[in-house]
Amino acid sequence: MRADTTPVTRPVLAEPRGDDPGDPTGSPGTAALRTFPGRPRTGTPAARADQAVDRPVESAVPPRPEGRRAPGAESRAATLAPHPPADRDPRKRPARTSPGRRPAGRPPGAQDDEDGPLLSLPASGRRIVQCLAVLGEEVPLQRLRSLTRRDEDPVGAVEAAVAAELLSWDPGEGRVEAAEATRESVIAAMSASETRAAHRWAARWTGGVTSLLHRAAAATGFDEDLARRLESEARRLGFLGRSQQAAELLRRAAAVSADAELAAHREAASVEFALRAHDLAPARRAAPAMRQDGAPAAHRAMAGRLAVLEGRIGEGARLLGEACRELRLAGGGARDELGAAALWSAKAQWLAGSPATEIRQQLAELDPPGSRDPYWAGERRRLDAVLTSSVHGPARGLGELAARPGAGFLTPADVRGRAAVTEAWLHLEAGDPDRCETAVRAALAAAAPVEDDHIATAAQTVRGHALWLNGSWTLAEATARGIAASSAPLWRSRARALLSLVAAARGERVPEAAADDEDPGPCVFGAGERLFTALVAAEAAGRPDVPALLTAPEHRPGLEFLSGPLLPWRKVEVARAAVEAGHTALATALIASLRADATGLPSWVGACALWLEARASARGGSRDVTARLYAGADEAADGFEATAPWYYARYQADHAEFRAAVGDRRAAVDRFRAAWAVALRIGAQPLRKRCATGLRALRLPQPAGAFGLTARETEVARLVSTGLTNREAAARLFVTPASVAFHLGNIYGKLGVRTRYELRRWWAEQQTA
Repeated sequence: MRADTTPVTRPVLAEPRGDDPGDPTGSPGTAALRTFPGRPRTGTPAARADQAVDRPVESAVPPRPEGRRAPGAESRAATLAPHPPADRDPRKRPARTSPGRRPAGRPPGAQDDEDGPLLSLPASGRRIVQCLAVLGEEVPLQRLRSLTRRDEDPVGAVEAAVAAELLSWDPGEGRVEAAEATRESVIAAMSASETRAAHRWAARWTGGVTSLLHRAAAATGFDEDLARRLESEARRLGFLGRSQQAAELLRRAAAVSADAELAAHREAASVEFALRAHDLAPARRAAPAMRQDGAPAAHRAMAGRLAVLEGRIGEGARLLGEACRELRLAGGGARDELGAAALWSAKAQWLAGSPATEIRQQLAELDPPGSRDPYWAGERRRLDAVLTSSVHGPARGLGELAARPGAGFLTPADVRGRAAVTEAWLHLEAGDPDRCETAVRAALAAAAPVEDDHIATAAQTVRGHALWLNGSWTLAEATARGIAASSAPLWRSRARALLSLVAAARGERVPEAAADDEDPGPCVFGAGERLFTALVAAEAAGRPDVPALLTAPEHRPGLEFLSGPLLPWRKVEVARAAVEAGHTALATALIASLRADATGLPSWVGACALWLEARASARGGSRDVTARLYAGADEAADGFEATAPWYYARYQADHAEFRAAVGDRRAAVDRFRAAWAVALRIGAQPLRKRCATGLRALRLPQPAGAFGLTARETEVARLVSTGLTNREAAARLFVTPASVAFHLGNIYGKLGVRTRYELRRWWAEQQTA
């Protein structure tokens, strides 16, 4: 029998089967949208009837419950690329209809009208528009990075598409979707290869459930069977760690649910998974209903979690406390909800500055450890490690985290990723950036399969602070600028704090806080970061306002937080400020606490304690005692320069000043040179100037190379020091006078001199040597 070559005009939607080749997961209960543009449908009419599973079926639609609205008007129908017209030979390759080639038979005017905006976009912009048109839903902006080249910024491509009215984008939420008015025309203009590529990208985004999502989008009534399948698939994805995709499936399931109670339950589960993924947009839409007085306690607990994630710590702690009390009265039926509310209530109390011992006691009463969902078991383990670190230091917290691994092969990827982020942060606060980097890589590896933006952003935030400690300030700044594009207020605030820290250490102007960075709640972590940045900026400016910073009422919560055992290397900054400001009692207490906290930490933390004790002794103690303390710091400074170069350079500068004061000029200049070299490498301009001032005061010769002069700059310095003008020096070097002036500017900055006379004096000292 001759095969029927009637072309297909609509896609074939396969029924969900575990062996569906269109399903990249290969799991039961999933399906994928399979389209074959340009391929004829073959077989007998009976076989074709079996294939046409997307044909409308005559069935009774369940009656619409009172107060429920059918989602047909709000859904997005899955519109796919049409197949070639019937008069085209199916054996020939279909004509390309992408921008740049006009299909045969289409008038030029029509092609220009439909594809004109798309033609004006770059290739990456066209790919983004086409993939979003096929997907038919919102996606976070970060997910579009895979559609651009490494040297391209997806923000620019999205902005160009928005200007062409092909996409809609809310910068505050950070989510992008195709414009409804142009979706059909964009899909109609796509070639076969572009259609396949867009569907492959959509299948990766939806985890192989494209068919279910398209059926839900095309639904015009209530379909409880489809809702149950969506919910089942969402639970499976949630267990695998794909919280954002699970939230989307549950939201679609709630939209097609015929039963109002089941719809509310599925909507609440959708918000729960969205909060796990830190996708705040769905939670914000449901927030008004969750905050109502008559709402269930579990819903108010989720509203409290949203408030904490948005930085409203006080409001979140109040809502979570009320929910814990109501759920506790409800008895054993609400054990899981009580455990979740108790964990987040403890987090809010910790951020508000409550004592960690009291928090642990309350948590043990409300939520005793036991068998539970792997996600909440992992969250309890992380919180216990942080609370232990707050009492006994990060070394003990890391030990507790290792004693309760909970990260086996069967543990969901998102649980492993969150545990790795906590481990990386504790290694950072312990002063070990190398182990921190190892944990960051583990977190990123765990987040990659489940495409969890929250875990990746948290890991990159920790990495940025570790890069700052390690002296890689340029990389830290680049990392912070990437995190600042996040839609989550928490990560935007941390990124701007890191940018301020880099600017302060370089001696640049610290950027003012944005309006959304102002924390209306009493977040001691944010207060500690602000005080730490202010102390670093004061150090770079010569410490003019350190006493006021340590005594200001607005900095008291941050001072108490930084003085605790959780942040030992940040405590170094507070202790040094207390020493320089003359607060003897505070300095003595902080140094003693730092020496006690240094047990089990890298050796450079103990060296910092000895350094600060020697600095305090040099201001009014015995020179012999000071010399012994500095000698002890030298012995404990193994790996100091490689781990924390900014602290190492300041230690060397302080030691050089002490050696100069006791008359050991050669040792003083050697230490000033060492500090200068480190400051030059990391870009600490104020510290470099301090070393240059100390070297000029000693009047000892220093080689030009130690100051970072290039061969050309050394030659320019030699000629100018002999009394030549810029024009005469340029004639000797066969360059322009402007080039000589440019090199002179670099020389002045590196040497810390301001005039030709000072440059000549410096050069004379080199020649005398």
